[in-house]
Amino acid sequence: MKRVLLAASIAALAMTATAGARPLAVPTKQAGKLIVGFDVPAPGFWNGRATGTTIKNPSGFEFALSQAIAKKLGIGKVQYLRAPFGGLFSPAPKKYDFAFEEVTITAQRAKVVSFSAPYFDANQGVLIRKGLTKPTSIAALKALQLCAQVNTTGLAYIQHTLRPAKKPRVYSASSSAAFDAVEGGQCDALILDVPIVVSQSKKKPGAYGGVVGQIVTHEGYGAVMDKGSKLKPFLDNAIKALKADGTIKRLQAKWLPFTRVPILK
Repeated sequence: MKRVLLAASIAALAMTATAGARPLAVPTKQAGKLIVGFDVPAPGFWNGRATGTTIKNPSGFEFALSQAIAKKLGIGKVQYLRAPFGGLFSPAPKKYDFAFEEVTITAQRAKVVSFSAPYFDANQGVLIRKGLTKPTSIAALKALQLCAQVNTTGLAYIQHTLRPAKKPRVYSASSSAAFDAVEGGQCDALILDVPIVVSQSKKKPGAYGGVVGQIVTHEGYGAVMDKGSKLKPFLDNAIKALKADGTIKRLQAKWLPFTRVPILK
């Protein structure tokens, strides 16, 4: 009888150990589904046509990365939800699990939202209008009529570090207005993340004077989540794994084949 009881005890312990070894459920807003926020235009990062609150025929670096992350997390269903850039940094609860929108991680933003581990490194790029003599130094930018997108680190750099002679022209939460301003000659140069301005320049060849350089700012992009999101450690681990196995590098090479942009000093 003792042997029977001992065997039963061992079996019970084995079952408990097995149950304890099961992976924790991924804490998404809806069980078994990953909701990813996006915004357009973002050539190379998000391609496709926005329709209502979602996107048709999506492709691009951040789209492909979100799919790879879902696979790592063991989630089969992914929903894409339009989330305008201007609303990302509200402390209100998000309708998405995380947003991929080329967002630079900063201490100020991290006061109201949580960021994933960085998945992309980016500096600030300088896109100039057609006909402008190409500036060859950071100092030369100070005399230009600069423009920027609201709530970006490019605008913060202009206002707090560069401090140009003319007040910068600031455009809406979408980068489209800022690109239109450069194309229309309303400003001499736009300062915005290198991959974004390079992608736009390639998308509309001949519309601008080109990307004349990059300003080294050592920035990193992170996914945006609710402050204190329980998903963060799961997402961080997935991003780190995709870096380690070369997936992120391959996706960058496929979707963001940037030429080397000279550094302005």
